[in-house]
Amino acid sequence: MQHLFIDLAAGVWWVYVVCLLVAGASAWYTYTRVVPEQSQSTLVLLRALRTLGLACLLLLLFEPIVRLIQSERVTPRVALLIDESRSMPRLAKLDSAALRRELSSISNALSEDFDVDVYGFSDVLREVGRIEDVRTNGYRTNITSALTTLGNRSLERRIGSIVIVTDGQHNGPDNPLRVAEQSGIGVYSVGVGDTVMPRDAALNRLLVAGISVVGESMPVTIDLESQRVPDGQYELIVEDNGAKVQTERVTIRAGVDRQTITLAWKPTQEGVRKLALALRPIAGEVSTANNRVQAFVDVRAYKRTVVLIAGSPSPDVTFIKASLLRDPSVRVTTFTQRQGAEFYEGTPTKADLTNVESVMLIGYPTSSSSASVTEMIATACASGTALFFMPSVQVDYQRLGSLAQILPFRVTSSRPQEFLVTPEVNGGRASDPIMKLSGGDGDATMWTSLPPCYRTETFVEPTAGAQVLATMRVGNASLDEPLIMKRDDGRTRSLAVLGYGIYRWRLLGSAPQQSRGGYPVDVLDAFMANSLSWLRVRDTERRIVVSSTQTFYATGEPVGFVASVQDESFAAIDDAEVVVTMSTPQGEQQRILAQQGSGRYAVNVGSLPPGDYAYNGTVRRRGVVLATRRGRFTVGDMNIEDAALIRNVPLLTSLAQRTGALTVGREYIDSLKQALLQDPRMREVVTTRDREYPVYHLPWLIIIALASFSAEWALRKRRGLV
Repeated sequence: MQHLFIDLAAGVWWVYVVCLLVAGASAWYTYTRVVPEQSQSTLVLLRALRTLGLACLLLLLFEPIVRLIQSERVTPRVALLIDESRSMPRLAKLDSAALRRELSSISNALSEDFDVDVYGFSDVLREVGRIEDVRTNGYRTNITSALTTLGNRSLERRIGSIVIVTDGQHNGPDNPLRVAEQSGIGVYSVGVGDTVMPRDAALNRLLVAGISVVGESMPVTIDLESQRVPDGQYELIVEDNGAKVQTERVTIRAGVDRQTITLAWKPTQEGVRKLALALRPIAGEVSTANNRVQAFVDVRAYKRTVVLIAGSPSPDVTFIKASLLRDPSVRVTTFTQRQGAEFYEGTPTKADLTNVESVMLIGYPTSSSSASVTEMIATACASGTALFFMPSVQVDYQRLGSLAQILPFRVTSSRPQEFLVTPEVNGGRASDPIMKLSGGDGDATMWTSLPPCYRTETFVEPTAGAQVLATMRVGNASLDEPLIMKRDDGRTRSLAVLGYGIYRWRLLGSAPQQSRGGYPVDVLDAFMANSLSWLRVRDTERRIVVSSTQTFYATGEPVGFVASVQDESFAAIDDAEVVVTMSTPQGEQQRILAQQGSGRYAVNVGSLPPGDYAYNGTVRRRGVVLATRRGRFTVGDMNIEDAALIRNVPLLTSLAQRTGALTVGREYIDSLKQALLQDPRMREVVTTRDREYPVYHLPWLIIIALASFSAEWALRKRRGLV
């Protein structure tokens, strides 16, 4: 049903009618007496032309709008979403043809009562139209992407509910539960695959530092999951770039479904190495494709250097240095001041501060410290070296002048009077990369529960761009005074802890709990590791990124490269030249990344033969090399879909519960139909669309007015009235 209305935006109808009557009367009166006299038909035509022209001009002034109100009855449609990943035929225990026949029976059953649109998805969503066009060769099961795309189309396509036929083994980047809940659409599911886990052992979640040093042992941690595996010891093989380097024995116990295994790996060559751990196949195991995990590690021939300069020996220096050395890729060079301006290890030189990742000042400078050393530190920080500052009772804040442009605070007053303070971390500060401990909601409580540290009566103000991560509490009184601060000005990073005696966080905090058998988070170790990770990020590493879209590709999966390029002020650079050089078995290949806007670049290389590939990305601008990035990726070494062994019942159940829907097995499609029929979102509704079309901006009104006045003038001239 349609209704057509014409409204006037600049007035009401009766005013326009009055104006139109006045215009008509004026036109009639104008041609009452004319010389020479004219026939009555000529006068009527002249009056009509003038009235028409005036009517059009008045209509423009009153801004007419045409409103079209359209109402119709709409029956919501069902979107049948079919998983096209490679795991579907295997888990359904059917070949592709038999699987399509079963999908066709599901589609036909739904079509008896609903209008059904058929879609297929693996890594992206596509319209299928016919069940015969369904594929079973997808490399991934990205349920989030499919639900997001359908949710965006729901109003246009009038989608009331989604029925997804899948094994539920989502391996996309985001959690589909949030997307499904926000869509407001019922997500019904028809589960494919067994719900009872067969005999299988799987390696998951390889945890290893991204950077290592030649000859230094580093911990490697994996999760071993086992189902119905007999008790015994099994071989775990460690490979470096495909070569077997060591063998470990792991024990599996019946009833223990999951265990974490940590071993040591010592790289012997520098470069980007592919570290792989493989569990030898177990008799009767349903799949061996998930017996292997791997990761790339950047092995360097040298350690990252941190220079620690202390105003005097102290427990803080000892404990902080020990925390830093827990990272095997870090080398700490220490300079400890003694009486006067001399150091036990010798005075730091410019060479000692060259190619340094960060400088840590612990209780430095003091009143006897050399100004030249402070100037050298400021020069190194101005060139990109990060700065960590922690005072002591002997610190002379007046000697920090050359570092004032780098530190995150400015001193307003200072007295060497000590008192005890406790960190107070409120709001979202506990989730900051520096302050995060366990990553849970209890991090803020952990900070507040620490033993107090010392602080002098020094009051500071944050400098431009600084962020306060923690304030302080004295007893039960909270003070709005910064205790931990950071600053990132685009050239260098600085972090300041305005208290000292933080060795107490371990000595009086975690150590007593560990002695009683507890396993608390070591706040000092976690804080120093987080601080070092944050400080070491160089400006160009954040501004210029070149990488492959994934680290591991399945055979036949398209390979791509992406880049992001920004200048020193983090503004996008759109005129850069980004070239990736790949090392392949056929020789080197170059690909130029196309500009995508907003400083983004991308290229799709297509499918590559199975194997390991290395690449170097070079970013140039006006002939100047801005940065080079290197990396590696693997094609065909593993297929993420091979890890799917059973139906993911918890995910499908959660999708149904959060969207007010139902999940069933393939044999219970009638129950799903009944639930759809009772779903209020599938009932026929009346939709009303109210559309407005402004008429006053259309040229035809002016054209009619001009044509009327022109015709009137031409007729007057011809009749001798001009």
